[in-house]
Amino acid sequence: MPPAANEDVALRAMERNLRIFPWWWMTRWVWLGEGIWVIYLTTERGVTLGEVLLFQAAYSVFVLASEIPTGMLADRWGRRLSVILGSVVAAASMLTFGLAHTVPLLAFSYVLFAVAEALFSGADSAILFDSLKALGRDAEFTRWQAREKVIGGAATGLFTLVGALMVKWVPLEVPFIVSGIASAPAFLLAFALTDPPRTGERHTFLRIGIAATRVVLGRPTLLCAALLMGLVTVAIHTMGISLQPVALNYGVPVWSLGIFVGFQLAFSAFCAEFAERLGRRLGLTLLFLVMPALSALALLGGIGGRFWLYPIFILPSLGWNVLWPFVSDYVARRVDDHVRATALSVASVVMHLMTLAILPVFGFATDRGGLNAGLALAALSLTAASLAVFALWWRAGDRTLDPADAHAA
Repeated sequence: MPPAANEDVALRAMERNLRIFPWWWMTRWVWLGEGIWVIYLTTERGVTLGEVLLFQAAYSVFVLASEIPTGMLADRWGRRLSVILGSVVAAASMLTFGLAHTVPLLAFSYVLFAVAEALFSGADSAILFDSLKALGRDAEFTRWQAREKVIGGAATGLFTLVGALMVKWVPLEVPFIVSGIASAPAFLLAFALTDPPRTGERHTFLRIGIAATRVVLGRPTLLCAALLMGLVTVAIHTMGISLQPVALNYGVPVWSLGIFVGFQLAFSAFCAEFAERLGRRLGLTLLFLVMPALSALALLGGIGGRFWLYPIFILPSLGWNVLWPFVSDYVARRVDDHVRATALSVASVVMHLMTLAILPVFGFATDRGGLNAGLALAALSLTAASLAVFALWWRAGDRTLDPADAHAA
């Protein structure tokens, strides 16, 4: 086949990737349990709220253990393979979570969730970035990252409402089992993706891991960007885990929790829709300053069982959805092609390390002093940390919003 024809086939494959991604984003986590999973654990499986926070920290350990190896797998043997495997493991994790009747089985489901997340992390963003780059459209990356959050948030919001309403007629574990079955189409969509062409030599596992870790941890700007994203991730995890108990403090029935969680997810999708425009309007400096601090202080809105503070309490959704496209773009454009997925995984490891270090402290404070004490500690400590990390990032330089002005690794 002539070179021009080969190039045309490759470009059509990249365009097909862009058509597949929205459907895959919608189906990779058909999670019907977002509005009920904490109540499911505490009422059906006898787990305390503090133990739920420890479970979430353990999840971060599992992600931490698998994040870089899966990123290296994606960079060495193909990002498509990583996404295919992640789609299979994601469906298995939801089935296991719903069928588990013991703490060890629940812990195993968290392992599966973490492995699926790690297989997705970095690989999907790298396929997207390289597909756009092959088409000469890489300037659209932040817009596509925001679109992912819009589609994923809207789909999860709908799934959440369905799952919460289901518990009026079925046991609490049924929505999780249905979630696993309904996520199966994501495997077929992932299988239809094509790995984009990459420049440069495809290195060994060890060289990929060392190179990616060195560039992210050795460059203060990239490390601080990952740390800021990590603080926002801790804030949104704290909000997400506490949202159901906070809503119950309003005196509402369990079945209505889906409305509160669904609204939060719809708000996330709304924020993601305008993330690219808002981020560019604010500029990178204000974005990195405001979003982490706002996400942290918003946790004070969950204190006292005051319904009118609910809109403030869910503001970490704004911080996370606006900041993430720019942090991932910031990292992706400053590393070489052959380590991009692993570098994004290293940044994700930094985020999960922070979750691992911080969430157990909040869980201990919640079990000892109550929900209000845990949220207050989280809000104040995360705010102080975000301001300190921002100061370090500011001093390191490389504060341009337009990645075209950045120096590649």
